[in-house]
Amino acid sequence: MTDVASRQLLRDRLVSELSPTIAETLVTRLAQETGKLDLSAQVLMLLDELSELSEKAACAAVGALPELDRRAGLSQIILWLDLGIALTESSGASALKYFKESPLVLGLIDSGDVRTEVLTIGLEIAEQDPNVALEYMRQAPQILSDVPVTDLRPWLEIAAELTQINVVVGLEFVRHIGKLVSILPLDTVRSWAEVGLRLIVPNSLGKPDYVATIEFLRTSPTILGEIEDSAVRAKVVSLCRLLTEESPEVSMQWLAASPPLLRGLPSVEWRVRVLQYGSLLAEKHAAAALKYLQRAPELVALIGNIPDALSRFENWFKAGMEVLAYSPDGALAYFSVESQEALSSVEAALSGVPFRQVARRLTLFVQGLCGADVTVAALPDSVTTPARATVSENGQVISLPALLRRYPTAEENERLYLMMAAHEAGHIEFGTYQLKLESFTDLVETVRHRYGRSDRARPDTLADLFQLYPNPTLVRDLWVVLEDARVEVLLQTEYPGLRCDLARFASESVTPRDPAQGVTPKELVVDCLLRLSLGEAEDSVVPKAVKEEVSILWNLCQPALMTTATAEQAIRVVDAVYVRLEELLAARGEMIQGEEREQPEETTAAQAQSNGAEDQYRSVTEVAYRGAMNPEFVRWSSEPSEKQPHQSQAPADGPARRDVPSARPVSKSGELLQEARSLPSIVEECLTLELTPQSRQPSDDEHAILYSEWDYRIEDYRMNWCRVVERPADLGSDEFVTETLAARQSTVKLLRRFFEGLRAPAYRRVAGRPDGEEVDLDAVVRRTAEQQAGMEGDDRVYIHHDKRERDVAVAFLIDISGSTSQHLGTGRRVIDVEKEALVLLCEALEAVGDQYGLYAYSGQGRAKVEFLTIKDFDDRLGAATARRLGGLAPRHQNRDGTAIRHAMTKLSTRDTKHRLLVMLSDGRPLDDHYRDDYSLEDTKAALREAKRQGIETFCVTIDREAESYVRPLYDETRYCVIDRVETLPTRLPRMYRQLTA
Repeated sequence: MTDVASRQLLRDRLVSELSPTIAETLVTRLAQETGKLDLSAQVLMLLDELSELSEKAACAAVGALPELDRRAGLSQIILWLDLGIALTESSGASALKYFKESPLVLGLIDSGDVRTEVLTIGLEIAEQDPNVALEYMRQAPQILSDVPVTDLRPWLEIAAELTQINVVVGLEFVRHIGKLVSILPLDTVRSWAEVGLRLIVPNSLGKPDYVATIEFLRTSPTILGEIEDSAVRAKVVSLCRLLTEESPEVSMQWLAASPPLLRGLPSVEWRVRVLQYGSLLAEKHAAAALKYLQRAPELVALIGNIPDALSRFENWFKAGMEVLAYSPDGALAYFSVESQEALSSVEAALSGVPFRQVARRLTLFVQGLCGADVTVAALPDSVTTPARATVSENGQVISLPALLRRYPTAEENERLYLMMAAHEAGHIEFGTYQLKLESFTDLVETVRHRYGRSDRARPDTLADLFQLYPNPTLVRDLWVVLEDARVEVLLQTEYPGLRCDLARFASESVTPRDPAQGVTPKELVVDCLLRLSLGEAEDSVVPKAVKEEVSILWNLCQPALMTTATAEQAIRVVDAVYVRLEELLAARGEMIQGEEREQPEETTAAQAQSNGAEDQYRSVTEVAYRGAMNPEFVRWSSEPSEKQPHQSQAPADGPARRDVPSARPVSKSGELLQEARSLPSIVEECLTLELTPQSRQPSDDEHAILYSEWDYRIEDYRMNWCRVVERPADLGSDEFVTETLAARQSTVKLLRRFFEGLRAPAYRRVAGRPDGEEVDLDAVVRRTAEQQAGMEGDDRVYIHHDKRERDVAVAFLIDISGSTSQHLGTGRRVIDVEKEALVLLCEALEAVGDQYGLYAYSGQGRAKVEFLTIKDFDDRLGAATARRLGGLAPRHQNRDGTAIRHAMTKLSTRDTKHRLLVMLSDGRPLDDHYRDDYSLEDTKAALREAKRQGIETFCVTIDREAESYVRPLYDETRYCVIDRVETLPTRLPRMYRQLTA
């Protein structure tokens, strides 16, 4: 067939779908663009082949030719049609989409050679998988913006492989090739894709659900893009693949959290090492690996940049792997830093000295200095964020950083702790915050008049007084410098043993200002006064430019530095120094260069530029061992401070002991225990851990404390695991108590008479003593007779009055779980019988005079164990107790171990020889997951703790089936099963008599 005939046949073929003019134009341009005379015949042959496969596809191809010519030209028409035929062979619908969309796609590619390569690759891919080929053509312009056309084939081969496994995943992969190229190397992409494939799960109908996979393919490139180093990204993907094999959910949690967690590590080397260890752990326990990865950055930060940092971290990790070898649950708790062993291991890995290692010493040291019951506590968030020591407004709590690592040795850091505590104790002992503004009435009026502030309201605090000055920050700094110096003068005078350490830390604790940032005259003068107050020599710290001014001001400061100076005198001196400083520097507006040494021109220029206005005074440099002072604490005596939300503080006490769980006050919200919580800081969990519960006097009706809980599965305590919320029991009517006393009048009289007989007499006469208050006449007669008989005779002829007391404290702990709502045959509920027994018991205890407290408990999961106070030890029995007894009602569940520990905390505050805890229960411990062996083992552990603290325990249960679980918990003499609930009111007082006999 001649070329002319081929062109005519092609024109006729095109006219079936196009106008004659357009058909003629296309045939003409086809020859012009390609320069091939026989091309019309090839096109005609391909169109015929396409028609045999699908007439619709052939019509679509012809219809797309004008658009193809307009956007990309006809030079690649043969490849274009070949690809269309390959798609048609597989799917006519795909071919129709291809012919409709491809002209626009090819038009977006500028180079003809690139278009040729794109179509060639598309044809090759279509032979493997037409779906991938179609999606590839759609995404080609975007992919080519990131991937050279010569590098496309390997990526598309992966797409084809994925499509053979799952079409959805393969197509989604193609859509994200452009993003992936710049993020992951080719050899890592398959691992990345495997992660996505493992997220495919059956839906409710048993068919594959691709939602999670598609979401992963769409979002993971962006997440991985936040990780800068390519080697680290590759290890993140590898770790995701390992985690997905056991738990896809854990894998996705790790992927989402990986960028910020890895940014928390100091270097690429650390990131690679942490991920390597994470992979080792992920092969054995996915959940533990996730906890490890979440905790590792914080632990690395706490270890710090020290030579053996890596070995410390490795030791911590190896210890966790050893736990994993015998207890997967234990390993999960270890890497979550929830067990006591984990906290001890963290503490061992840290550089520096944790607060709780020295808390006991600091407490005794501070109480010795102050001569008062002062608590020492750890500041929260005081490792990663710098924090200064503080004193509470009432002077009862000194708060110190949770970790000190300023010095390389533990001894030096411990000495720094002591000096910090001594300095804050000095503020308490020497009256810094015992001042009242009444002492400064004249000064207040003077300052208001001096600065034209007479129209302002009377200042409520010392901080408000400082606000009356033109430069409040300056006068406050002067107060801080002079008051700190006054306190240290008195400390060194009263306690000469502190002088050497104070002098040493003073010389090492000031960081001079950076001259490049500029120093104003006022800043320079105040800095000089600070360094002079720390004992530095005037010649070495005072520049010549301000030497005269500093000398005058330093002389003015001397009255505040006398051993007889008071806090009030210091403030008056501050006012005088401030006024004189303003006078001396009034004429100065230029920058003070200060030193006689030469400075570079760049530094001088920077100083001049940064100096700014004279009134832009920057606060004085902090001294490391001196705490933060608060002028808000100094106020008028007639204006009490606003009541702050209560935050119980209790001292940490010594190193971790495996046999003693922790109790820690927390906020009411219980945010640490919410299911979707962020992980609490290791600093909070470990370094501020309080191991010995102390008495707490809350400022409001409700407060919360965290307690540990024994987990027999990991053979360790879960630290700060349960949250006890203590509050007064709800008030009800006192009618129940009144009616019980009236109905049981004879029983009450009998009990009172009987228990009054148990009250020990005030004194007991003990005869036959070598000394005493009166002569034993019988002994004198015997001695005289013996001497008359030639015997020496016994000289024990006196009677001693021995004072005797019932030194007993008892806490009654009543289970008010929902099961106490059970109705008895008499029409009453179990809780009604319990309440009646408590009414009679109170009458008996009042008669015998023992110290006692009545408490009820219930639970709603470990985040809220309710501990209700019916009568505290120091409360008097009266109307309030009667109303709380009357208001008792069945509540929720019962977490016995936690309630026992809190009752132990109550009893530990009673200074008696005998301490007794009596539990009244109607069944076995049960609270959500707190059940079966777990609950019984924790309760047993709590009872062991009580025994070690010298607290006797006794359980009274009305559960007739209790024998099977109570016997392992209590010795045979330490529990009683009451088969008839109705007898409880009369039997309970008798049992108490036997227990305290």
